[in-house]
Amino acid sequence: MSTAETGYFLVADVLGFSATISNTPHEQIEPRIAQWVSVVEKAAADSGVERRSLFSDTVFASAPSSENGLKSLISFARDLLTRGLEDSFLVRGGIAHGTFTWGSLTYGQAVIEAYKLEADQNWIGVACQGNLPHVAKLWGYDELVVYAVPRKKSPVQTQPVVSWPIPTTERLFELFHKSNSIRDGEFVSWEVGEKLDRTIQFRTYLHLLKRTQADAAKFHGGLPSHFLDNAVSKLLP
Repeated sequence: MSTAETGYFLVADVLGFSATISNTPHEQIEPRIAQWVSVVEKAAADSGVERRSLFSDTVFASAPSSENGLKSLISFARDLLTRGLEDSFLVRGGIAHGTFTWGSLTYGQAVIEAYKLEADQNWIGVACQGNLPHVAKLWGYDELVVYAVPRKKSPVQTQPVVSWPIPTTERLFELFHKSNSIRDGEFVSWEVGEKLDRTIQFRTYLHLLKRTQADAAKFHGGLPSHFLDNAVSKLLP
């Protein structure tokens, strides 16, 4: 019988997966699913994440409650984002810390918190609980940065976010259309457009953060647009 443990837990899934499957020709569905499984397995192997499970498009993964454990889960999340997007899988996820039981039935407070965080985000990206142990050692332009995560219902608040190499706007839209999330000729809805827009905004924030050598452990502005507006204003005559 599995016993409860304390550690880091990631829940991530593919945005618009149901629509992708519905819009994919029947003979291409199994290869498409195999492609997603390959993304997860390669990301896990490269990141050293040993425990992960797939439930359709949803990934569960855990890591020990240590600095290296958190580092491996951040690396896994970044790989899911980058590898996934290159194969037109748009990933959103949440990382929490707490107790959970891993087994034939995986459950616990950390699972619930990671799932709630994942489901409430409104972009392509992976956010973390604000009080993660060891997080202070992992601030950096290529690991974790503080950001006002775009949420659906929660108050505006800052928390650690996985930094990842978001492609150009043109490339992002190209990969989105290849995902089959919408049918050929169908307009992009604002529900989807907002997710893409918030992701592009984070890309610009990361770019300016690096260019100005601003502290990754602090959020620079009341909202993402605040920092971007101030940065652009300095460039204008």
